[in-house]
Amino acid sequence: MTSTVDNISGGRLIVGLGIGDRMSIDELRSYGYRFPPFSERVALLHETITVLKTLWTGNDSSFEGKVVNLSHAFCEPKPIQPFGPPIWVGGRHRRLLDVTAELADGWNHWGVTAEKVRELEAHLYSKCRDFRRPPGSITQSWAGAISTLQVSSSKAVDNIRQELDSQVGKRTSYFIASFPPAANRKAYEHFAEAVKSFA
Repeated sequence: MTSTVDNISGGRLIVGLGIGDRMSIDELRSYGYRFPPFSERVALLHETITVLKTLWTGNDSSFEGKVVNLSHAFCEPKPIQPFGPPIWVGGRHRRLLDVTAELADGWNHWGVTAEKVRELEAHLYSKCRDFRRPPGSITQSWAGAISTLQVSSSKAVDNIRQELDSQVGKRTSYFIASFPPAANRKAYEHFAEAVKSFA
């Protein structure tokens, strides 16, 4: 599916992966999936990224992991992006940052303070050095809800800028926002204006 979407989109796909959290339990179970322990979910993430990259770039691929196994598998068509779509890992746990530093292309975070982001960044960069990867090779993104206040345009932009400033790091370059159902076009314009100062 990822390879097909990458072709359909002209090579614009970004694959976001994570391990779920306690809020995911009901959703997973409603579709018949287990919610395994944390360490097993981290292992599954690691193997999933390995398998995706193997299938995107190889032919007649085999892989034997603790959770995932391939036997002479293939993926056609290949993605348009030369090494496959970038993979971003979402989460706030250091074990997820370890997987990101080793295998992924981006890190998405939410629900933490800018101070906590700096702490997690330091861990991520340290792990990047362990894997001989430049820290700047990992794209950083933020995701979260934007509260739209009934104030003047300039005040709304300032409010959003302050809200983001309290939750992002210096290297955050992508912003994934969710808006309340009642948000109008102006709310999106205010957000677009606010993120310019982080470029």
